[in-house]
Amino acid sequence: MDILSKFYLASWQTFYPLLYRAILLTPAVIIGFTVHEYAHAWVAVHLGDPTPKWQGRLSLDPRRHLDLLGTILVFLVYVGWAKPVQWQPANLRGDRRIGSILVAAAGPMSNVVMAIVAALPLKLSLVNMSSRFGYLPGLGSFLAAFVLFNVLLFLFNLIPLPPLDGFNILENLLAPEAAQAMEKIRQYGPLVLVLLLLWPSSPVGNFLGLTASALISWLTGQPLLL
Repeated sequence: MDILSKFYLASWQTFYPLLYRAILLTPAVIIGFTVHEYAHAWVAVHLGDPTPKWQGRLSLDPRRHLDLLGTILVFLVYVGWAKPVQWQPANLRGDRRIGSILVAAAGPMSNVVMAIVAALPLKLSLVNMSSRFGYLPGLGSFLAAFVLFNVLLFLFNLIPLPPLDGFNILENLLAPEAAQAMEKIRQYGPLVLVLLLLWPSSPVGNFLGLTASALISWLTGQPLLL
C-alpha cells in the first residue's frame, strides 16, 4: 500500500465515525428539537398567550426553532438546545403558575412520547437496533438514535438551570420568595450549562449518560449499540 493510500485509509478511519454519528443524529435532532419547541408554543397559545404565534413559533418548520450552537453541541456531546419559545405568564388563563408549569413541561413530555413511539418497533423486535446497509445505518439504528436523543433531551431539559425547562418548572413550584431569589441566577445559566457539558467527566454528563442508558434499555428491551 503506497503512502497516498495509507493516508486515505487513515482519514476514512478517523472521520467515518463522526460522519456516521452525524447521519444517525440529523433526523433525530431536527424532529426532536422542532416538536419540543412546537409543543411549548402549542400549549402556550391554547392557554391564552398568543406570543409564540406572533413570533412564528407555532410551526413545525425546523428553521423557526433550531439554534446553531445548541445544534452543534448535539453532535459533540449528544445534548444541546433550540431557540427557546417565549411566552407571557400574564396572558395565560387560570392560575399563571400552573399554566407556566404546563407550558414548560410540554417540551420534555413531547420528547418522552416520541421516544416511546420510536422504541416500540425495537421493543417488539420488529427491527434490529444495530442494523446497517454497508457503511450506512439501517432503520433500527436510526430508531435507536432517535430514542437516545429524545431521552437525553428530556433529561437534559429537566436540569433546574436557566434557560432549561426544569428551571421554569421548579421556579413555579417554589414559594414566591424562593422563586424571586432564583431569578438572580438566570443570567448565568447558559454559561454554567456550556461549562458543565464541555467539562471532561462532568457529573452532569455522567448522570445523563447513566440515566439515559437505563431508560433506553427499559424502553427498547435491549442495550444501546449505535
